[in-house]
Amino acid sequence: MAQLGSKFNATEHDTEQRDDYPELPNGIYRLEMEASEIKENPRKNGNGTNTLLKTTFNVLEPAEYEGRKLFNNYNLEHESSQAQEIGQKQFAALCRAVEIAEVDDSEELHFRAFTATVKLGKPSKEKDANGNPAYPARAEIKRYYFPDEGNVPEPAIDDNQPKAAPAKDNRQAASNDNKPAAASGQKKRPWG
Repeated sequence: MAQLGSKFNATEHDTEQRDDYPELPNGIYRLEMEASEIKENPRKNGNGTNTLLKTTFNVLEPAEYEGRKLFNNYNLEHESSQAQEIGQKQFAALCRAVEIAEVDDSEELHFRAFTATVKLGKPSKEKDANGNPAYPARAEIKRYYFPDEGNVPEPAIDDNQPKAAPAKDNRQAASNDNKPAAASGQKKRPWG
């Protein structure tokens, strides 16, 4: 237990919460990693562990989004070879974007600015009790730009943004008035 040093009265503070904090819009951002941690989870097959690098990025530019956070995970070791390959490629791209070739500790990547394309990803395939995605779509890093290629664009928000999915309409579907075709007087069918 941690002693606070004085009594804290929560009723003396504004506790209003923002329910609608929109995702970052699609665009090109200047970012820096400000926090990272390794999470190890037991593999489903019981042999070893999966190693996940959880990261928090801070938006530097465009200025109107400065200070906003973006969260990303990298599967460094995973029982699925495909998930591991994707995670390692993404992590290698991050390292190249911040111009570091070899890393022993993720803190070596902290506070090193880089440029990346951020876009809205897909909602989770897992569904809740109402049939909606368990987790909504969230902003994800889709592309890293490498200074050694000399093609790093300026941060900017895309003109075309994805449209929000329409709200679910809970009305019943219209009834189907179609009726089966009337049987003909013929007893023999063309196929035998």
